[in-house]
Amino acid sequence: MHKASQIDLKFIDSHHRRCVKVLFPVVPLPINVENVGVRSQQYFYMIVEQIDLQHLIQIRMLQVNDQSKMLISTIDNAAYERIRAEQSLHVTFQGFVDHLIKILDSCKREELHLALLSENNCYMLQIFEKSSFKNLTHLFVPMEKATTDIVLFHINQSLQALQEQATTHSSQVQQFQMEIDKKNNTIDKLKKEVKSLSGKMEEQENLIFNRNTEEVNRLLQTIKMLNENKDTEECRLKSIISSMQEKIDQLTKETYERTERIVQESKRFEAYREENVKLRGQTVQLKEELDRLQANITSQQCRESRSEIVVTDLKRQLIEMQSKLKIAEKQRSELEAELEAEKNICQTKKHALQLTTDELANASLVINNLNKENIKLKSKLDLRTDIAKRQEKLLLEKDKRITELSNTVTAIQQEHMRNKSCNEEYAEIVGRIKETTNIIEEKYRKKINDMILMLSNNPNVETAPCVACKYDDE
Repeated sequence: MHKASQIDLKFIDSHHRRCVKVLFPVVPLPINVENVGVRSQQYFYMIVEQIDLQHLIQIRMLQVNDQSKMLISTIDNAAYERIRAEQSLHVTFQGFVDHLIKILDSCKREELHLALLSENNCYMLQIFEKSSFKNLTHLFVPMEKATTDIVLFHINQSLQALQEQATTHSSQVQQFQMEIDKKNNTIDKLKKEVKSLSGKMEEQENLIFNRNTEEVNRLLQTIKMLNENKDTEECRLKSIISSMQEKIDQLTKETYERTERIVQESKRFEAYREENVKLRGQTVQLKEELDRLQANITSQQCRESRSEIVVTDLKRQLIEMQSKLKIAEKQRSELEAELEAEKNICQTKKHALQLTTDELANASLVINNLNKENIKLKSKLDLRTDIAKRQEKLLLEKDKRITELSNTVTAIQQEHMRNKSCNEEYAEIVGRIKETTNIIEEKYRKKINDMILMLSNNPNVETAPCVACKYDDE
């Protein structure tokens, strides 16, 4: 007898025993036992049990004549992997369990057969199919002798079941016995009444015979009537006894029907248990699906929070860009003011320096260019978008002219250094140039002022006065 392993003891542990599910109930099956070349057919009880929600089953074999001889085989995932590798099985653990139950049902219907091979205290349960050519083996299951603890546990369980059945039967027998006693008591009472009636009849006969002979006939008639009543009463009592016997038979029949209903209820309870296990699996799947959906929701919320952070960041960057744009516009206005100051300085330097004939020609060309630009601007004041573009072009051209004027001033200064001897003549020429330029500026200032008044009266043009002011400053 081998030492019980931990997985064997799970099936007799009180904590795990509540989770044990009977897959194949106790059924006696014929098994061909082969021991050292000797073959014999014996009957064994086959039981298959499984612990709920675990990949763990146990096969038990009990000899019908001697239940102390027990063989067990406990199969878990590791043991099944060995069996699958050795016998080339193609199913999972649960598929193996389902096929094993189907195979045992086929053995119960004698479609398949069982054999127990014994050699050196090692047992092997063989399930095979008989054929005219060759027996086809379906499955080998290694079996081992059960330990004393396991044997005693299952014997105690069977004894407890038998005791429960005995107590239920004894309670039913007691109920039946009480009913029979009640019926016997009623029968005894009826017999006593009959005896008392017969005694009273005899007394009445004696009194009537002593009193009056004439009343003998009447008393005889009454006696006859009483005898008839006695016969009828006896018939009635016999019918009552027969009805009681029929009730007893009916009660026994109802007892058998109740036992059958109990067996059917137990089967239905097993079906309910299987359905409960399936529902538990579906509940676990639904919980996993709910966890997955909650994780998706949390991830979606995280993405939304990140997008909100990005939006706030973009808004902040937009505000910063707007502030920077205002600063840039302010800097631009400051640069334009500095540019005007530099232009004024250049004009003062232009008036202060002596110019040559070549510079006069250059100044006249600049004035002509300005006249042409004024004519172009007058023809294009109606278009607001073109005015904005021209303002940008004019700013660039102003920058170019300022650079040209600065270059001219530097050239003039260099020429002035070379021509110091001609300062007096140049001073007169510069004075005349200044007077002519002032006259030209006044003339064009008047025209620009007229243009400003005209544009101020026209609401469709907004930026033209700025252009006129700029030309006025020039």
